[in-house]
Amino acid sequence: MEVTGSGRRRFAPKVLAAAVAGVAVVALSAAAGTGFAGGDASSATVGGYTYVGTAAQTASARAAGLKAAGARAKAPKGKTIAVIQLSGTSAQSIGVLATARKIAKMFGYRVIVCDPNFDPQKVATCATSIVAQNPSVIFSVSTNTGAMGSGFRDAVSRKIPWFSVVSGVVPAPGLYDYGDPGFELTKLVDRYLFQQMAARNKGKKATLFAIGAPTVGIASKNEGGQLASDVQSSGNVELINHDLDLSNAVQDTLTTTQQALQQHPDLGGVWTLCDFCLPLMAQVVGKAQSTNRHTVVAGLYANPQAVDGIRKGTIDAVSDLPWMTAVWVGMDQALQRWARGKAIVKTGVYGKYRIPLWKPYVITKSNVGTKPGIPVFGADYQTYFTTKWRKEFGVK
Repeated sequence: MEVTGSGRRRFAPKVLAAAVAGVAVVALSAAAGTGFAGGDASSATVGGYTYVGTAAQTASARAAGLKAAGARAKAPKGKTIAVIQLSGTSAQSIGVLATARKIAKMFGYRVIVCDPNFDPQKVATCATSIVAQNPSVIFSVSTNTGAMGSGFRDAVSRKIPWFSVVSGVVPAPGLYDYGDPGFELTKLVDRYLFQQMAARNKGKKATLFAIGAPTVGIASKNEGGQLASDVQSSGNVELINHDLDLSNAVQDTLTTTQQALQQHPDLGGVWTLCDFCLPLMAQVVGKAQSTNRHTVVAGLYANPQAVDGIRKGTIDAVSDLPWMTAVWVGMDQALQRWARGKAIVKTGVYGKYRIPLWKPYVITKSNVGTKPGIPVFGADYQTYFTTKWRKEFGVK
């Protein structure tokens, strides 16, 4: 362990690989290909995500969709939607693919997919393979285009719309980055986490162990930086920061969390931006503290295991976003380009619509509910877009 400025301590950094070879141990099979009903039949989501908004929100989305619909036009035909996942075991990747398939079914489109499963060597191969199949639009999940090699450049030269979704990535000419930069997602969970730590430590200075991955991408770097800023602003939290060894992620998470607890038996909290790491950290904390848990467990990016942990009381909170919104928005932008020749919005796209489409939230014991799947809060984006498209394109 080494000491950094401002009294912050961190474990000595390890060399970070870009692959997560052992993640299959915690594969998210519970979410694979499963659909769950939402507020009504039209707002049912797929891929393990359950819309839990109110009937009023669904009605509002339907009304907004009717107003937003453009003049009646012929639905573009014969299109192919391509998806390059981060990993087929990731909750967000599962949701993105399932959403693409749902939209494709509405229009009679084809869907093609490539899963590099966190392997950087396979990312470029996926991009080349996907582009060779002549897709009409491409969605990639949380991956910088630099890793895509010539495949991305070929797509741009052929004017194939390429949308990056879920986590924000490095800007690139020809890329439509509809991912999240991570700042607000981090602020929300930090606020909840620090409040809980202060309550359990009766206002005394508490120690927080965090697992980050700053080399993975822009969003990960932003999230780690925001945590450090929030810690400094709090005035009563001491941060132990560890950079995840992605080549040995599962064991690294288990080992370093155990070390943090051994060195700090009164550890105030644990935090991570790694979705599959949070349940592992909770497992270690639970084993060390049993039914008398005082360490707060919180992180970013919900998955089925984290949601189950919240319901069981082993995890306190996870911040999340309605990730599948990005696919609906990207497809709407592509449809308007194909049908009407409109330019695709590059930045600030979520603010162009009639309902608040991109608002982060924190899932806790108080709002997780009992419906199966990962709860999704906020505007009913699926009802909004299906209503809009039915009116302007006549799809069912």
